Amino acid sequence: MKKKIYDILVVGSGLSSLSFIDSYLEKNDKIDIISFKKTKKIFSQINNKHILKILPPQMIGEEKQVLDYFSINKIFIKNKTKIFGSLEFGGLSNYWGLQIDKNIKKDLIHYSTKTQKKIINSFIEIFIKQNLLGEVDKNNQNLFEKNPYIDEELLKNNKFFKTEEPILAFRKKARGKKINLNLINEKKESLTANNFFKRNLKNRKIIFHNYFVEKISKYKKQIILQCSNGFQKKTFITKKLVLGCGTLVTTKLIMDYLKINTEIKINHHPRLFSLYFSKKKWVNKMNFQPSHFHLKLKNNPSLFTADFRPGNKLIIDALIKFKKILFPLKFLLNFLREYFIFSNIFIHPKYSNLYIKKQNNHFVVYSKKNYQNKLFKEFGKKIYTFLKSSKKIFPLYINYFPGYGADFHYFGTLLMGNLKKSILNENCQLNKNKNIYIVDGSALKFQNNKYPLGVIMANARRIGKEI
Repeated sequence: MKKKIYDILVVGSGLSSLSFIDSYLEKNDKIDIISFKKTKKIFSQINNKHILKILPPQMIGEEKQVLDYFSINKIFIKNKTKIFGSLEFGGLSNYWGLQIDKNIKKDLIHYSTKTQKKIINSFIEIFIKQNLLGEVDKNNQNLFEKNPYIDEELLKNNKFFKTEEPILAFRKKARGKKINLNLINEKKESLTANNFFKRNLKNRKIIFHNYFVEKISKYKKQIILQCSNGFQKKTFITKKLVLGCGTLVTTKLIMDYLKINTEIKINHHPRLFSLYFSKKKWVNKMNFQPSHFHLKLKNNPSLFTADFRPGNKLIIDALIKFKKILFPLKFLLNFLREYFIFSNIFIHPKYSNLYIKKQNNHFVVYSKKNYQNKLFKEFGKKIYTFLKSSKKIFPLYINYFPGYGADFHYFGTLLMGNLKKSILNENCQLNKNKNIYIVDGSALKFQNNKYPLGVIMANARRIGKEI
C-alpha cells in the first residue's frame, strides 16, 4: 500500500500552533495536527520527579502530564534546574487574557519593515477576532478596581524609578453579554489552548493524530516524521512541516535534525517573587488579577520590571506550597489576602541561565553557576526601600527565588531574521530546509517585553497566511 503524503503537517496544539491554524484555514479547507494527548500509559523512562516540587498552583493536579511531557520527548531536567515545560497552561500573564508591555515594537526593530508591519497587523487581527479590548478605558464597564497605590507625586523626584501601566487585553463580551472583569469566570474566559480551540476551531476540518514526534529526517524534497504514541510507531511523510510544540521540544527536534551537538542557550526572564503587606486593602474579586502597574528603572528600563498585583487565592496557594510551615495559617492568610501585594521582578534575558544539549540518546536541560542571586537581592532591596518610603506598606516583606527556568517564558533558541546565529529566515523557514517552519517562541527574541504570548501568536498567524 502506497504511503500517504501530506501537503502540510502541524506538530503541537498550543496557542502558537492554533493561531497558525486559525489563519491557515481562512484560505484552506483542512489541516492535520500531530499532537499527543494523555493516555493511561505511564511514561517513566526519565526520572524528572524533582520538578514537581515547584509546579505553580494552576498546574496542581497535572503532575502526570508534566512528567509525561518530558519523558516522551526524552528531555532530562537536571536536579537543581527548575523548569515547567511548554504546556498549554501558559504563564500567569495570560491566565485571564493577554497582558502586553507598551514597548512591544522594540523587539521587532531588527526585522525588515515589511515583516514588522505584518506581525503588527496580525496582532491587531487577533484583538478584533478574539473580541479583546486594549488599554483600559476609565469609562469602560469592565474596568477592574485599582488602588492608587503609587502616587505620581512620589515618583517625580525619585532618581531610580518610573511607573508604567501595562496594556490589558480582556474579552469585551461572553455569550453576548458584557464582561465585568472583577467577576470574570477565569477558567471559562481565559485565553488557553482549549478555550481558543472551542471558540475558533471547533467546527473546522482539523484531523488530530495522537502521536508525539521522535525524529525528523529528510528524503529528497519530503520530510519524514518518525512518531510514537507509547504503544506503536507510525511514520508520517509531508511536503511542508510546521513546528509549534513549544520552545523546548521544537529546539530539541531541530537540534537532532541538524545534528547540533553543542549546547544552545534557552532564553527566559529570570524572576524573583516578592510579597509585601499593605496598610490598605487592594480590592480583588478574581482568582488571579493582572498587574496594576510596572515599576522600571529610569536609566535602563529594559533591565528589569517589577509588576504588582493584589493578593489572591492562587498566590496564597503558592505561598503555602513553597512555605509549608504556613499551612496552619491558611484560613487567616486568605482572610487577609487583600492586604497582600504580590510582585514579580523580571530581569533581562541576558541573565538567562538555562541550556539544552544532547547527551547519548536524550536531551538534558541544565543551569550553570547561580551568579544572579546578588543582582536579585540588590533590585529587591531597592524596590522595598522605595515602597517603604511611600508609607503604604508595613516594614515587612518576603522574597522568594524559585530557580532559573521557573518562569514559563522560554524563547529565542532558533532565531529568525538577520540576527547573529539565526537559524531561520524572516518567514520562519529553516535556512537548511525551506519546507520546515517554526512558529512558537523559539523563533523570537524578547529583550524588552516580559509578556511574549501576544507577539508569538501574532507571528504564528502571519505565517499561516503566507505558507
